[in-house]
Amino acid sequence: MFWRTTRVSRLTFVILALLGLLFIAVIELSFHTVRARWFDEKLEASKLAERAQKTLWTYISSSHIPVDTIADPNATGLIGSQFTLITTDQGILEAKLTTTNPNWAAVVVDMLKTAGVKKGDYVAISYTGSMPGLNIAVLAAVQTIGAIPVIISSVGASMWGATNPEFSWLDMERILFERGIFKYRSTAASIGGRGDRGANLSPKGREICREIIKRNGVTLIEEPTLIDAIKKRVEIYMEKIPKNKKYKAYINVGGGLASIGSAHNLSVLKPGVIKRLPRFNYPIRGAMIIFGLSGVPIINLTSVTELARKYGLPIAPQPIPDVPSGDVFYKKKYRLQVVALLLLIYALVVFVVLRIDVKKYLSRFSRGGK
Repeated sequence: MFWRTTRVSRLTFVILALLGLLFIAVIELSFHTVRARWFDEKLEASKLAERAQKTLWTYISSSHIPVDTIADPNATGLIGSQFTLITTDQGILEAKLTTTNPNWAAVVVDMLKTAGVKKGDYVAISYTGSMPGLNIAVLAAVQTIGAIPVIISSVGASMWGATNPEFSWLDMERILFERGIFKYRSTAASIGGRGDRGANLSPKGREICREIIKRNGVTLIEEPTLIDAIKKRVEIYMEKIPKNKKYKAYINVGGGLASIGSAHNLSVLKPGVIKRLPRFNYPIRGAMIIFGLSGVPIINLTSVTELARKYGLPIAPQPIPDVPSGDVFYKKKYRLQVVALLLLIYALVVFVVLRIDVKKYLSRFSRGGK
């Protein structure tokens, strides 16, 4: 073998560097867009969420329900007033606007699939009135997958949620059920807010919440303490599932206290899929914590803007994005075959040039191997 005994020239190193840059350019050109996993189900769910939103808008238009086009520039009707008699807490308008994107349904499909939820599985869902757009996305995803939801809602809403007493979340949900968009709706509902019984609402506000629950034909949950309200919720969830079945996921939308137990719990519970709850001294164990500690995967839909960035959805979009759009649908990938081939070729070229005396080999080859 003609091992190199002389130094490699600078020109050779320059040529190798240029060849490396050429190969890198070729690899970058191989960077292409592919469909993300579960694309078809994500697309179907997002289209269903989009249809649901359009159905609500048709109802809003025909019923002359007021829409604040300054706070709700896309005129979705899913953004309520900042303050009404059923406003329970502070809210961030940017986050509320972010949830009006129907492509959130694709995000929830991704989470459900990651949690292992399949057709025919039972899913416990906790809604508040704070993010009706996200509530719609969740139900669109669950229905598309073919899972069976058991839903408990609370009527009260934080700022810019479903705060219109004449068009609350339960009203939206009923309309979508009656119009045949969704096959499921809440089985029970509470007032919500502090203590899950409207302790931070006026007496008139609490009465309005009770009237909303009654007119929508939903069972009222109004227990004397938060602990009792949590127990009642868990009892209802367990009553609504066949004896031979178990819940495959618990979906929490927003910060309803009967679900999360305490705001402190969210400091250790990250948004997204939680397959195993972290060890923590939970101050109050809400329904979500109880389910999680029993081994049920949690889908925690809080910190909306953080989740939006993770899944490539825009913050407070204007206008509403088309379906499909976002990283949840598409991924950028290199063509690994091209990368592997060019890496192999480059490694061989470098080895030959740096370790073998090519001139001596070619000289002997030209003399017929003598």
